[in-house]
Amino acid sequence: MKKILVFSILLCIILILFKYGFSNYTVEYKLNNYQIKTIYKNKRFYYEINDGNKKYNFDVYTKRKFLISKIKKINTIEDDEFSCIYPIIDGIETYPLCYKDNEFVDYNIIDSPLLEQYKKIDVNTTKPNKDFIYYNLLNDNEYIALWNYKGYYIMNGKSYKNVVLFEKDKYDNSLAYLLGDTIYMANNDEEHEFTSLISLNLTNSNKKTINLGYNLDFDSYFVGNIKNNLYIFDNKYSILYEINTKNNKVKIIGNNEKGFVKYENGKFVSCSKNEYKINKIKYNEENSKYKYEFNNGMYKTIKENNKLKQKINDNEIKIVKENNNKLYYSFEDYFYLYEPLNGNRKLFYNYELTFNSDNTMFVYIK
Repeated sequence: MKKILVFSILLCIILILFKYGFSNYTVEYKLNNYQIKTIYKNKRFYYEINDGNKKYNFDVYTKRKFLISKIKKINTIEDDEFSCIYPIIDGIETYPLCYKDNEFVDYNIIDSPLLEQYKKIDVNTTKPNKDFIYYNLLNDNEYIALWNYKGYYIMNGKSYKNVVLFEKDKYDNSLAYLLGDTIYMANNDEEHEFTSLISLNLTNSNKKTINLGYNLDFDSYFVGNIKNNLYIFDNKYSILYEINTKNNKVKIIGNNEKGFVKYENGKFVSCSKNEYKINKIKYNEENSKYKYEFNNGMYKTIKENNKLKQKINDNEIKIVKENNNKLYYSFEDYFYLYEPLNGNRKLFYNYELTFNSDNTMFVYIK
């Protein structure tokens, strides 16, 4: 009897710990005049606030605490041009949520002394006097590769290196693909057609050559990857190749004789050649919790509320990488990291990034 009682108590304790310490949850509650929803799932908190006139939302990526994380207090910050609320949550760093000109906007793009104390990082305004400048602001687990015609500048932590891969300059770097921590690219030292891929590991700068056993035209493109397999479509010869990056084996999985397949919903299905030649289909593009739109600036929508748009940038930027709610992007000749909490930080400058931003940059988060 005692064993059963002890077992029952232990089981109850485990269930309580799981429910309140580890499991996902959704709670709705009121705080003064605000109706609030909090959703926790997979190390991400989503908060939605409604005061009856305006709606606000934001998310934070962090592990949950033992207790449910509710907003404890909401302060207001306002003047004649804008109004903001500032939610306070125990153990979670937050930031102002603002409306200006009847638009939900990022507080970092509002110029006001009232908001300066919340802005963590000043944007570097020093006029560059070199072709390339790295501002030493990446974390040790962040890597950025910038194509420089013969290889890459690889930036990480507080330093960068120039890794030379080819003998000849090549402006176009469209035949390159990042899989995990490694960039795979056509051998640019070959003429007209290529018979090998060059790989570059961003974490250790190791270089390798993969012999394909086939001649591929430079009018080809990376379709994407499925686990460790890379897929390239040769547009000139209408051939779909599969390259196993673990054992470097290459095989043809689509051509005019065999017919063509595409990867869809976890399996290969038959398709037409035009899917590759005209539609330029891609495999396994990253799913996002956000949608971005451009209309005199950039607007962000969080998937939990697809009707609430927030303006997060006054410019139409080029997004290179999304990591949680961070954006790595280029605008004009600068490359930035945007975070809702910290705003926009310049990561590097390159004197011709404006004219050569396509397929020149890769971001890897270790």
